[in-house]
Amino acid sequence: MILQFSFNKKRDRAVYWKYSVFFLFLAACVFGPYLVTGHSLIWNTDTANQHLPLLVKYREYVFSFLRHLSQGPAEWSWTMGLGSDLFSVFSYYTIGDVFAYLALLFPTSHLVFAYQLILLLRLYCVGLAFVYFARHFDFKDGVVLIGSGVYMVNAYLLYTALAQPMFTTTFILFPLIVVQLERLLQGGSAWPLFGVFVWMLVSNYYLAFVLGLGAIIYLFLRWGLAYWKKIPFWPTIKKLFFASLGAVLLSAGLLLPELLAVVNSTRTGSQFANGLTFYPAYYYLLLPKELIDGDNWKLMFWSALGLASIILPALVYLFRNWRKYRLVAASLLLGAVMLLIPAVGAVFNGGMSASNRWTLLLYLPFAFSVMVFVKAISEQAVSQKEMRLIFTTSGIYLVYLVAMSFLENDYKLFLSVIFLLLSLGASYLVNEGRALKRALLLTVAANLAFNALYAALPYNGNFAAKMLVRGEYEQIAEDRYGGLNHILPAGFYRVNTVSNNQFVSQKKLFNDLTSGLANVSSYYSIQNQYLGQFSTDLGNLQYDNNIPFHQLDDRTILNNFLGVRYIFNQKYSVNGSKVPGTYDLIAAGKEKKDQNQEPVYQAELYKTTEAFPLLWLSYKAISPSRYQKLSASQKERALASGVVVKGVGLKAAKLTGVKTIKASLVDASGKKLSKNKLTYTNSDASYNLKLHLSDKEKVKLGKSELHVEISQISYQPFTLSQQLDLELKKAKQEADLAGQTFNERATRYKYWRYHLLAGSPDPSYKLTVTGKKASETIVQRSQDMTSFYRLVDSAVMNMGTYQTLPNSLTFQPSKLGTYRFKIKVVAIPLNQEYTKEVWQIQKQGVKQLKLAQNQLTGLFTSKKAGVVTSTIPYSNGWTATVDGKAVKVIKTNTAFVGFKMPAGKHRVRLVYRTPGLRSGLLISLLTALAILVYAAFSHKEWRREFRAKKRKKNSF
Repeated sequence: MILQFSFNKKRDRAVYWKYSVFFLFLAACVFGPYLVTGHSLIWNTDTANQHLPLLVKYREYVFSFLRHLSQGPAEWSWTMGLGSDLFSVFSYYTIGDVFAYLALLFPTSHLVFAYQLILLLRLYCVGLAFVYFARHFDFKDGVVLIGSGVYMVNAYLLYTALAQPMFTTTFILFPLIVVQLERLLQGGSAWPLFGVFVWMLVSNYYLAFVLGLGAIIYLFLRWGLAYWKKIPFWPTIKKLFFASLGAVLLSAGLLLPELLAVVNSTRTGSQFANGLTFYPAYYYLLLPKELIDGDNWKLMFWSALGLASIILPALVYLFRNWRKYRLVAASLLLGAVMLLIPAVGAVFNGGMSASNRWTLLLYLPFAFSVMVFVKAISEQAVSQKEMRLIFTTSGIYLVYLVAMSFLENDYKLFLSVIFLLLSLGASYLVNEGRALKRALLLTVAANLAFNALYAALPYNGNFAAKMLVRGEYEQIAEDRYGGLNHILPAGFYRVNTVSNNQFVSQKKLFNDLTSGLANVSSYYSIQNQYLGQFSTDLGNLQYDNNIPFHQLDDRTILNNFLGVRYIFNQKYSVNGSKVPGTYDLIAAGKEKKDQNQEPVYQAELYKTTEAFPLLWLSYKAISPSRYQKLSASQKERALASGVVVKGVGLKAAKLTGVKTIKASLVDASGKKLSKNKLTYTNSDASYNLKLHLSDKEKVKLGKSELHVEISQISYQPFTLSQQLDLELKKAKQEADLAGQTFNERATRYKYWRYHLLAGSPDPSYKLTVTGKKASETIVQRSQDMTSFYRLVDSAVMNMGTYQTLPNSLTFQPSKLGTYRFKIKVVAIPLNQEYTKEVWQIQKQGVKQLKLAQNQLTGLFTSKKAGVVTSTIPYSNGWTATVDGKAVKVIKTNTAFVGFKMPAGKHRVRLVYRTPGLRSGLLISLLTALAILVYAAFSHKEWRREFRAKKRKKNSF
């Protein structure tokens, strides 16, 4: 069978209801175990923090828009983190997602159920799209069903269908794109391709980018291998140009503001491919195993394929007959090469991390290969020579799997191995006519079912174990702050929690979209780049690209500056005694004790009187050049002394309030070490960071927040040989002390195996400083953390607020190697001088503040000119007026909205409009009108030609 699409209409559509029955069987295996074991279909990370609450929130905004059409859509949220552009948040998750709008059909009380039902529908549509694709070839229904199962049940979809459901849409779109590209290449209409491209572009800009590159690759391969000089070049290009450019222009209403948001987000400036030229050795060693295993999706840069075991003989057969299936063979061969190069993953990921999410494009040719093989077996068309090649290749692969199983000490491969053997046996028997054709189909169906069941059982250590228990999401929404949020007053203010505090069973709570409070922490894929830069400038230890602030590392002045009035704390959780210094306890929940009557839980609510207002007038300035010369702690303290702004003619601020403390790094023997370089050769060793302060100096400082600033960090791991030698030396010493015989060979293998599978030596490390109130860690993540990877060369560690500063801290690296850094210990007195500055800022704060949809208004009264300063995130979407006259919006404190204010009494107004939204909508509207005119003209021409042909036919 030569690969040939057929667009002849097929009247028999029984395959669709057969697929529906087959899907119910697979869905019971994919989703059933969660429900049977008392779990929900809600993952504790992205789903609980983003997908579900954002779906609920988006539904609220849609209904609000429909009820108040005259007000227009809401474009700014005052409660998402410090404030967020709603379009940039929702466009990534919901606006272009057709499935999200099904939530409009459900009442508020059933939205959690609706979300989970929509997950099921998404996966159903994945298989449906594949069946539609497969019906363009000569395959029997049973073969098509198996192909759809292979396409649906794989490591990629078993994860993303639950954890990141918008990725499921790509599995629906790609078969449709391929079919419509093929239709166009065969001389058909460009309109269907245009329609699919529009859906692709509005669904999600990132996924559209991946699918777009996939479509280009398919087009080049198909044209080069099948249509070169066989179809008219320029007419085909014209159709492609119309379908692609027309779709881009029609989608501009979403695309333009999305792209502007991405360009101005924390995503920009990432290191290409995380600095990788090649993947770690373990990646290449384990990659073939991922074909039928796929259990290590986190470990493998999103390269876990995890297909049914039938894929191995199917690939052998396909490549043995590559001349018949050149397109599929070329696609898979190209894909295999691409998987070996980190730069490819980075290109598909927008020039950022080496994330192989693009492998979603490979499942279509994989599933097609299975259909080709199953059809050949069913028709007994596989020769004995081909069968011997299949068995030989499978035998070599099985030996490799056994070796990898021993290396990893992981026997979870048994299921894949068993079904590989069963698939080979069934293929042989059916091909020889010794078994019914149905035997192979049933074997593959059973393989798919067991793969789904195994992935979904929450007790096998996979991500399935992190699914929320049924009803837990609602409980989290209710008890996020131990119930203390219900006693808070009405009005606008910001809240926070103590870092790494745990109020409920789930630790990964990065967003608050359920309480209605303005929590400063936010977790979205698109974050304001100015906020990200502000956070890193201040050395925020908790900074992530997707979560710029977290809990601000409990830093007092930073919390005050950002207007955090209330802080929630779980007294007996991590950092329970690390409450920022100006916050006082005002309420506490009921104390809970364990079975030994030891207290384990008590929610606390703290309040400060020193929170900055949302807007205030500043009369003293700090030039950007002066600001950049300050240390991170000095920058934080400077926020209370003046405003960082360029060329406004204000008096220069006086900067004080940060005390440098002389400190020295000392080993266990009391030997003083260099604070700039440390060669770490013993993984158990820790060091004292001694603070040289007299009692008199401690009294003078008084209540102070203690910071350890570590900058210019670089880490050079030892070579593998050096690490092994040091570890063997230590192990031998421990054996000698215990009076045991040392087995050098076995110990060397143990450590060698660990380093191989961990990808070490690598540049990741941790530096931990521990004191009485906190244990802080600077983390340099490994390069396999994909989008969470970033280079960390400095950070501030907030060790807590002390009435009397401690004498020493403990310092400990995590990995052997050579560290270079600069350590500086500083104290920030929270004294009367600081309090006076805050009171002055509060006195100069905005009056009669009113927050409304996309805007705020307020009143300022001042005897002299100044700069209105705020903690509203800066964006060029803001416009400002003073007494109705437009004024220029400027950036203050490197990240926030501000503008000049003359002396006197003035009414101010800030209005937000999403950058690019109106221009994009105008382009979309004009394009839609042009397309309607073109469609009407084309239809008129078509009818004229049709009538002419009909008259000509009748004349004969």
